[in-house]
Amino acid sequence: MKLMLKNLSAGYGADLVLKTLSLNVNEGEFLSLLGPSGCGKTTLMKTIAGILPAKSGAIFLDGQDITDLPIHKRGTVIVFQDMRLFPHQTVAENVAFPLKMQGVPKTERLKEAERFLGKVQMEGYGKRKPSELSGGQKQRVALARALAASPKLLLLDEPFSALDENLREDMRNLVLRLQKELGMTVILVTHDREEALAMSDRVALMFHGELLQTGTPREIYDRPSCRLAADYFGNCVYIRGQAAFGTFSGGGISCPAPVADGAWDLMLRPQSLDMEKPGDYRLVVEAISFRGNDTLISLRAEDGTLWKKAVTQAVSLKPGDFVHASVSIENAVFFPCRETL
Repeated sequence: MKLMLKNLSAGYGADLVLKTLSLNVNEGEFLSLLGPSGCGKTTLMKTIAGILPAKSGAIFLDGQDITDLPIHKRGTVIVFQDMRLFPHQTVAENVAFPLKMQGVPKTERLKEAERFLGKVQMEGYGKRKPSELSGGQKQRVALARALAASPKLLLLDEPFSALDENLREDMRNLVLRLQKELGMTVILVTHDREEALAMSDRVALMFHGELLQTGTPREIYDRPSCRLAADYFGNCVYIRGQAAFGTFSGGGISCPAPVADGAWDLMLRPQSLDMEKPGDYRLVVEAISFRGNDTLISLRAEDGTLWKKAVTQAVSLKPGDFVHASVSIENAVFFPCRETL
């Protein structure tokens, strides 16, 4: 179902957290709300779900204004990090709870509960209590309970953050499989940059209760709209120079620049540095750190620019070695020059 937020404002008491925020989420889309702690992600989810009333603006779901509807009539379901399973109920009873609220007879709702437990690979666990489950198993049960409610919109509020890396990856894959299988519209709240980029059709980057940028994972990473968006993903390399007559020059790099004449900072990502292709860009190796899956090489260019390049192949370099590399400017982004980099 399509979600439309129009000039939405919300907060706690006199404190305004969301500030006239507008956003569209398409039917069947997986959108991640990404941003630092305290930027308003969870507040936005609670407002969409009806847990927190909107102070102004409107929320439309599939064309219906749900801004003032009670929680149970919205067609949204939210899964929190702490899962909030009922400890006195069995796993099957937890999953069947939304159906109980809908007046579905006990035998039928428990049968449906087993079906949804099967979808999250928890067959045979129906008679257990939540206290008998691991963290990953509880998360699967919470997801099954959410699915049993047949939501128009599934809201996931950092559901994987308490799990270890292997379990997080398993849960991500499970959610993506179910999202495609059931054609669900999903919004995920996360502060994990890699998670947002890997899972989403689109990413909405939030800061200070406002949307900073929205786009596909590649758009938001390769073409940040401002320095704040660029720096949030880290690994930015800024090269200072001058643009004149459509050409940027600085730090040993010359490239086309579709910007006005003047001082500019050229922003590149580490993947723009090609150490396998010899070129005129000269650097010296400062440090090498083996990290298991890859090796991080820190290199300093002649103008002082620091590059940190992760490589997966064996490294024969050592600190003090010189490298003559090439620089791709395919994903170059220009920001107005500021006093300090």
